[in-house]
Amino acid sequence: SIVDMEPAVREPPGPSPILRAFDLSLSGVRFAYPGSSAPVLDGVDLELPVGARVAVVGATGAGKSTLFHLLLRSWPTDAGTIRLGGFDLAQFRGEDLSRYFGVVSQHTHLFDASIRENVLIGDPDASAARLDQVCETAQLSDFIASLPEGYDTWVGETGVRLSGGQARRIAIARALLKDAPILLLDEPTEGLDPATERSLLLALDRLMAERTVLLITHRPAALERVDRVLVLEEGRLRERSGDASLAGS
Repeated sequence: SIVDMEPAVREPPGPSPILRAFDLSLSGVRFAYPGSSAPVLDGVDLELPVGARVAVVGATGAGKSTLFHLLLRSWPTDAGTIRLGGFDLAQFRGEDLSRYFGVVSQHTHLFDASIRENVLIGDPDASAARLDQVCETAQLSDFIASLPEGYDTWVGETGVRLSGGQARRIAIARALLKDAPILLLDEPTEGLDPATERSLLLALDRLMAERTVLLITHRPAALERVDRVLVLEEGRLRERSGDASLAGS
């Protein structure tokens, strides 16, 4: 029955556009869940130029994660447009679009496989040297070296044999290996103790270098790493009050 379901998003008939820039632009984006009496997003506008670091905050259920799903084309918008490099997202095939986005969230999905296999999802053809490099950057190397089976250590179903911080470092290494120009970070340090959060943020700093970043978080330490903070409420984005540095943005 799952295989026979109608896809939520239809693939375009032709090839995906060839991009020369990776700026994101949202204009009048509206989205409501099926059966809902009100839209969760209702006129969202956002300009995300190449290299920008923007955080989105808001109450639970405000639509922050929904925004990410629309950027990844998990669902189509009800109205408005989302453009990447000047092209409507509807022009991209799903597999092609996913190459431009790296995702790290608090709910990192790990397969019942080895650490090596879970990291290599980012680039199955990566060399051993490249694998070592991204794990070092993600601050995984010491942990892996301490394991009797190293990279071949089995993580268990959904990563049950790892801590939350270790699982998220694997997600960071995976995103580094993918080397996508745009990062979507969805509460990447939520639920971690302060010491683990500080360590993970150092790894995230390296991941965010020279990339465009859209971050969902309410953690003050994470918000210090962005250029703008936007509030999502009543279906729209606005600048967070009290941020003098954002005036006129």
